[in-house]
Amino acid sequence: MEYFSVIAAILLVDFLALVSPGPNFVLVSSAAVAQSRKQAIATACGIAAGSFAWAAAAALGIVSILEVFPVLGLILKVVGVVYLIYLGGKLLRSKGFQAAETVGLKAGGLSKGFWSGFLVNMTNPKSAAYYASVFAAFVSPQMPLWVLVVLVCSIALMSAAWHILLAVGLSAAPIKVRYILVSKYVDRLCGGLLILLGLKLAWDAK
Repeated sequence: MEYFSVIAAILLVDFLALVSPGPNFVLVSSAAVAQSRKQAIATACGIAAGSFAWAAAAALGIVSILEVFPVLGLILKVVGVVYLIYLGGKLLRSKGFQAAETVGLKAGGLSKGFWSGFLVNMTNPKSAAYYASVFAAFVSPQMPLWVLVVLVCSIALMSAAWHILLAVGLSAAPIKVRYILVSKYVDRLCGGLLILLGLKLAWDAK
């Protein structure tokens, strides 16, 4: 039961990070608005592949480090808490989704859309910090392999589902306009929840 609560906690944090607009969101929305629904879906699949790669690397790397250097586990846990609070504070100050004109995505085939999404995710240094911090905050060396497999696969599937939903939804102009109107409040809600999760982790570590 304890492992399921860890899985649920990590997936909750990941969901909150997903629904808050960032580089991946802008890339998918830009493809959906400026190009086609198929192109946007291909981009979403590339982003999900990047999420799988980062999550797998973080899960395997963190577990190996914690086994060799137990003290480092505590340091990484503190970093994870600080990062969650920092991310939450940043979202609280957010002004909401900015128009996707900031991302120039040239027309191309579906494979181009996939690799664009994958590379944007993999070359974003915040992705490495995010996954390393979150896994460090929740994962322990005693966790069985199946927990890590479930986590990594669930993160990839959730990323694919969310970004494909965005690709389909934002292809319709009326939906995009409505989302922009409330995006600031979505950011603030997610920011507050991330801060609460960070504070809870800090309390549990006492």
